[in-house]
This record gives sequence, C-alpha cells and structure tokens, in this order.
Amino acid sequence: MTQDMRAAVFMGEGRLELVERPRPSIDRPEDIVLRVRAVGICGSDLHILDVPPTHPAKPGVIFGHEFCGEVVEVGPEVRDISVGDRVAIDQNPPCGRCESCRTGSPNFCKVVFDNPECDLPGWPNTPGQWWDGGMAEYVRVPSYFAYRVSDKTPMEHIVVAEPLGCVLNGVHKAGVRPGESAVIIGGGPIGLLTVMVMRLLGAGDIIMVEPSEARRTVALRLGATVGIDPRDTDVVAAVREATGGKGPTLIYEAVGSQLDAAVAMAADEARIVVVGINSAVRAGFAPTDIVNKELSIHGAFLMRNTMREALDLIENGSIPVAEIVSHVLPLEEVHEGMRLARSGEALKVVFTP
Repeated sequence: MTQDMRAAVFMGEGRLELVERPRPSIDRPEDIVLRVRAVGICGSDLHILDVPPTHPAKPGVIFGHEFCGEVVEVGPEVRDISVGDRVAIDQNPPCGRCESCRTGSPNFCKVVFDNPECDLPGWPNTPGQWWDGGMAEYVRVPSYFAYRVSDKTPMEHIVVAEPLGCVLNGVHKAGVRPGESAVIIGGGPIGLLTVMVMRLLGAGDIIMVEPSEARRTVALRLGATVGIDPRDTDVVAAVREATGGKGPTLIYEAVGSQLDAAVAMAADEARIVVVGINSAVRAGFAPTDIVNKELSIHGAFLMRNTMREALDLIENGSIPVAEIVSHVLPLEEVHEGMRLARSGEALKVVFTP
C-alpha cells in the first residue's frame, strides 16, 4: 500500500495548500529518497506566489527547492550515497558533459535547462518549481544532486548552503578588493549572507540599503558599517556621502528592481553584480551611464561550482548562518512562514517536515 505524506503544493496563482500526497519511492536506478529534515523559503518562492506571479512555476508541484535531509532509500546504481547519510541538495547540479559544462559554465548546463514544462526561455528545471520539491516529509532526487554532510551541523543551517552558493557565485564574478567600499542593496537572506562574505574577504566600508530597521540592525551586527533606509532619504546621495563623494566600487543588487540606483551611485570603473530576480521589472538607465563610467555589470545566476565551498564555510563556522535563520517551523505552519517571510518580519524561514 502506498503511504501518504504531508506536502505543501503550489496550486496556481497565489495558492499554496498543505495536502496529502503519496510518499515517493525509487523510480530510476540512480535515485535516492530523503526524509526531509529542513527546507527553506527562497525569495523566488514568494515571487511564484505573487499575483500576478513574478517567477514561473508549474501548478501541482510540491514547493521548495532549498532542502536537505537523511537518505532512507537508494537505487541499485547508487554507489557513493548510503542509507542513513545526511545530505545537502544542489537543486541544479550540472551534468559535467554538455558543452556549457565542459567550457566552464556549469550554471548554464544544457541538462539543467532542458525544461519542457516551461514556455519561457532561460528557466532551469528546478525541483519545487517544475517537479516535486522538498516542502514535504519525503522527496526523491537523483543521487548526483546530493552532498554528504557531517552530523555536527544542524540541518536548519546546512539548508542555507544553496543560497550561500549563489552569493559566492556573485562575489566570485566581481571579486572583493581588500579595503574597498561596497554597497549591498537588500537586507534579506541573500543580502545578509553577502555582508558576511564581504567581511570575510576583507571589504572596507560595507553599506547596507534596506527599508527594514530590524534587518539593517542585523546587517550591522554581521559586519556592515553603515545602514541606509531608502524610504526617507535620497539613496544615491546618501551612499555618495558615506563614500566621501566617490561612490562605491562594488555594488551587490540583491532585490532585482534597483539596477537604476546601482548605476547612478557607482564610482567610476565600479563593478555591479545583480543577483536579485524579478521578471516584472525593467531598467530605465541610459546605456551611456555605463560607457561614461566604464562600469562592469555582472549577472549571477544559480551556483557555479560553489556548493561544496558553501558547505565548507558553514560547517567550519566561517559564515555564521545561525544569525539569519530566524524562524524554524513545522510544515503545518507553512502559510505563517510565508507570511513572515513576505512581511519582512523574518529573515530566513526554515520548515522541518
């Protein structure tokens, strides 16, 4: 008899429901089944639930792409993962064989982007968006998605490895020069993780632009030197003042709607990294603004061989992710968790199915 389990299912525009679903089992010989120990809310989850949506997903799938757990079943061809292992999941692992992987761009893997369910180009075939993800008691994934982790780090911290890996991809794109002035626009989990990475790599002044006073306070505790509330000030002027009139040489845009401000505040020859995703937003700056200041603008999409690096930083304590995991809730409180994340009352919300 098929066992049922609890699962949070995306039912269509703005609708997420907690329902009973059949527990998954091995389907292909390289599969593993996990008992989910932790699953996080990502900003893209909130965008999927926007009305109208600002991130695509397939109705009917179990939500959640940031997850980790304990292996309870392995397929007959799985050799490097065993029942009982604790594993973190890379939700978009590269195949290592296609042209993109072999030429150094694994985050554009042709297998990852082979997504027949999506009518829009450029969206990866991610669990929790196009096939069943981790907001459930159990989940099935291919074994090559999994990274073994130790039993010394809480799983609600391990689950932060995926967003941290995305941050590291962005930081590696532009580098961090010791002592330079940096701005981070957006104090959500991605922005706060960026503060910690910037501090670890030796940035000088780290300016956080964030409307939430609580999040600005956390950013200052984690290593930011200045907090700016964009609601009651001219952000560009405030950033210029905080950098002695020159502007920052490194800007990390973690919102998805503030590229115009980033270009306006940037110093000559600054590097801008855009990691925030909002498909409803269009930029309005003049291309000559980039030319005249010789700006470098980088997009940072998914991870680029940074999952193991992120896990190492978490497990050895270099990045204290406990500072941003503000709420650990049972899956039954999925709607409250979404409310907390959307309202800004929470930092990182993690469910423990």
